[in-house]
Amino acid sequence: MLVTGLQAQMINFHQQNINANFFTHLFVGYAGVDAQTYKITIDPSQHVLINQFASTVRLRNPDVKTLLSISRFSERFAKIATDHSNHDVFIKSSIDVARAAIVEDAINLSLPRLLLVATVSNVPYLQHNIQYPVDAIKQNLDWLNILSYDFYTPISSSKATGPSSAFNNPKANALSANFGIKSWTKSLGNLPHNKIVFGIPFYGWAWKLVDSNPHDVFSKAEGAAKGDYISQDGRIDYSNVKEFIANNQADVENKDRRLLIAYTYSDTTWIVYESEYTIEDKISLAKLNDVLGYFAFNIAADDGVNTLANKLLEFN
Repeated sequence: MLVTGLQAQMINFHQQNINANFFTHLFVGYAGVDAQTYKITIDPSQHVLINQFASTVRLRNPDVKTLLSISRFSERFAKIATDHSNHDVFIKSSIDVARAAIVEDAINLSLPRLLLVATVSNVPYLQHNIQYPVDAIKQNLDWLNILSYDFYTPISSSKATGPSSAFNNPKANALSANFGIKSWTKSLGNLPHNKIVFGIPFYGWAWKLVDSNPHDVFSKAEGAAKGDYISQDGRIDYSNVKEFIANNQADVENKDRRLLIAYTYSDTTWIVYESEYTIEDKISLAKLNDVLGYFAFNIAADDGVNTLANKLLEFN
């Protein structure tokens, strides 16, 4: 059964600005992992925000479910996974921080059980000889958030622009959301429809072109572009992409049909991003693979009229 709904991930965003009616689930982030004790920790500056998050968003939508995101620390998680004592500390502190009971207690007290979700790479292996523990995923996780984006960035692909969130990619099939969904579906066997949630970014990436022409995907580049609202590594929120287009009267390709990405350019600045048109096609195609749903990262990057979130809402 296809779950109709939307998830979103939120970072440093005022809770009262969230229209919780758009979403079935909301992630708040981030909690951390202490390097010595392996307990879950929350930065003091975020403590009040996180503690009040669930009650605040439920004022608009009592049915929305909230989850706490834990930052990725590869070395720390590796030590947690290989040492049972670290593993136990991590689990117990996770429950304490979430202020919720374990599954057994939740059943006894008629409370909602905890949800356990992992965000994973686009393909079910980290390297050719290192795969995700698929059997453990099927048994223990409610679903997987698949990172179906950031295939190309001005850091990873400094000499040429790239389709950072391509749904299809004839040039490099593995660097596409479609390939990722099908790979995970195959790995999960008979449970693909209730385990896979694919991601849609609410931000883009900006490259500096070697020359203002050509200005297509895979054109020669010189790393990240510089400009207003563009981060040092080239990342730019969707709301700021809209500002860039308006301020520069930039040319726009709302939907590249080959790759299902949008891009805009002005002079030597070239930006790839998601538009309401690419989102529409991506969700329609993903539904053909019976995915559980889709998530957005992050809702704070949408524009002032929630253009991308509203487009996702049309598919609920």
